[in-house]
Amino acid sequence: MEKLISNYHTHTYRCGHALPNPDIDYVNKAIELGYKNLGFSDHAPLKGIHHPSMRMDFEKDFPGYISSIRSLEEAFKGKINIKLGLEIEYYSERDDYYKELLNDYHLDYLILGQHLRYDSNGDMDLYWRHIDDFEGIRRYVDDLILGINSGYFTYVCHPDLFLNHVKSLAPEVLKMFEDICLAAKKMNLPLEININGDTNNKYWALKHCCYHYPSVEFFKVAKKIGNKFIFGVDAHAPWDFDKINYPYFDEFLKETGITSSDILTELSF
Repeated sequence: MEKLISNYHTHTYRCGHALPNPDIDYVNKAIELGYKNLGFSDHAPLKGIHHPSMRMDFEKDFPGYISSIRSLEEAFKGKINIKLGLEIEYYSERDDYYKELLNDYHLDYLILGQHLRYDSNGDMDLYWRHIDDFEGIRRYVDDLILGINSGYFTYVCHPDLFLNHVKSLAPEVLKMFEDICLAAKKMNLPLEININGDTNNKYWALKHCCYHYPSVEFFKVAKKIGNKFIFGVDAHAPWDFDKINYPYFDEFLKETGITSSDILTELSF
């Protein structure tokens, strides 16, 4: 794995589960490590949804988020390229909202990160509640593919996120790998190899006897189908940039067959 020069998956304190560092700390750490590009993509607000442990609030946090990142973009021009984005699930019933974010708020990009749905009361409806009978996985995959096909997103982050709750790679699961990868290939959307999945989430999954992301098995399928890839730190603290286990990902790439020609090192906006 080559040393990263770009990261487009960066969170801020506003999502409620990142560290309370100011935004500038992420910029300074990225510059210190020699990054050329830094994209902020905190968990997007959803109008009418108040979920302070998961995402920023539309009225309270979103205006300040835009102002802060745009100010940093201007202040550090010539030192690092800063971009403003959001990580967001795709919900077909909110289709116009994605146009609003891109056109009215002039975001540089959106990344597709499917985590959960909300029920009619605005409460979390986790895909994983029905994962043992594959209903939850199928819902995750179907919603993810709707998002891929929507045309609003620059890439798909942690496409294999659901594996944190999967205990067996049954044929039905392997078929869903293919469904995701084929949809992304058709739309020419890169799939993210999520670094945070190794540094933080792997140990929870293994403790509960599950697979974890990023998954060698998933990315073997993606390599076979011919997808493009991008690494994402998925930073929730500035020092996450320092925690990248390069030897681990060297072995990961070797096992999956992914080469440097398959990986995007930076994006064009």
